Amino acid sequence: MIHVETLQKTPEGVRAFLALPRRLYRKDPYWVPPMKRMEFHHLVGVHNPWRNGPHALFLAYDDERPVARVLAGVDERVNERLQQKRGYIALFESENNMEYARAVLDAAVHFLKVQGMTIIIGPNEPGFDDYTEGLLYEGFDSLNSLFNPYNPPYYHQFFTEYGFEKYRDHRAYLLKMSEFPVDSYQKLSDMAQKRFGFRVEYADIRPDNREALARDVANMIAKALPPDSEVTPPTIDDIMYELKALLRYTKADLPVIAYAGGRMVGVAVAFSDYSRLLKMINGRLFPFGWVTRIFHKIRSARCSMVFVAPDFHNKAVNAAMILKMYQRAKQLGIQAFELSAIDETNLQSAISLERAGARHYRTYRQYQLKI
Repeated sequence: MIHVETLQKTPEGVRAFLALPRRLYRKDPYWVPPMKRMEFHHLVGVHNPWRNGPHALFLAYDDERPVARVLAGVDERVNERLQQKRGYIALFESENNMEYARAVLDAAVHFLKVQGMTIIIGPNEPGFDDYTEGLLYEGFDSLNSLFNPYNPPYYHQFFTEYGFEKYRDHRAYLLKMSEFPVDSYQKLSDMAQKRFGFRVEYADIRPDNREALARDVANMIAKALPPDSEVTPPTIDDIMYELKALLRYTKADLPVIAYAGGRMVGVAVAFSDYSRLLKMINGRLFPFGWVTRIFHKIRSARCSMVFVAPDFHNKAVNAAMILKMYQRAKQLGIQAFELSAIDETNLQSAISLERAGARHYRTYRQYQLKI
């Protein structure tokens, strides 16, 4: 018999919720297990992305066996800025059975109706980054990159059968280092920096500079976002948390900053992609994962965030930052960059990446449901 439980947000309460994907994907060659410690803190830690509004965890059982899960919530900061009654769902997983999926989606819809919401967008997580937007819709034939969503194709049938419609696609691009037009980018970067008076540097992430860096990045992103943006402007604490998380689990020697005088006018964040390593060690860095981490050669990286101040748009700041990342990546032995996720409405970024030789190779889809 199928029944749904609302879980307590405690270490014991979320144990079965976190365990479900590992059982569902145990034989999938392309699923990358999340880092267990990060996954736990992401869900119930003090600085979790769900903390800006009411939210609930639902787990469906068939008798005593967990079979489907979902998180439903409200980001009050987004709704206040956009003047909407929007809820979201995230972390959806299910066995290949529509009744299991329907059970947790019914629970999520009911919860959000009680909160007064009129539309649901998802799956996605609240926040300023684009780590996990939507379901994987195209590109099921290779290992997913670090922090990006992965799911079986049948999830899309579940969502459409339930009544969800497409909301927006997000694209991932793959750029092979050997195909990057470095000479043309060098000329463009040199010309733009001289003409428009900016420079690009590697981010100074030394401990005594991190708070100042976080403050400048948060301020610059907030100014770069348009008033109707669905992205939540980050706080200094948001940036500090993300920085500490990246430093804990991956190299942070790829982010670059653009400055005009002493003012930050651009930021691009990239990090080494440990997906293959995490697959090898099943998401555990301890007690033996650190040995593999030291000796495992990382061949790919992911660029997850690029922001430019409005008054420096169309001045080749993006190109100059991409060139700077390319130069450091080449020193590190990186062979390919994933750049994701690019909103389908952001045509300028898509055209820029394609001119750089990047290939659109994955799509992530968000859905919407009026309730």
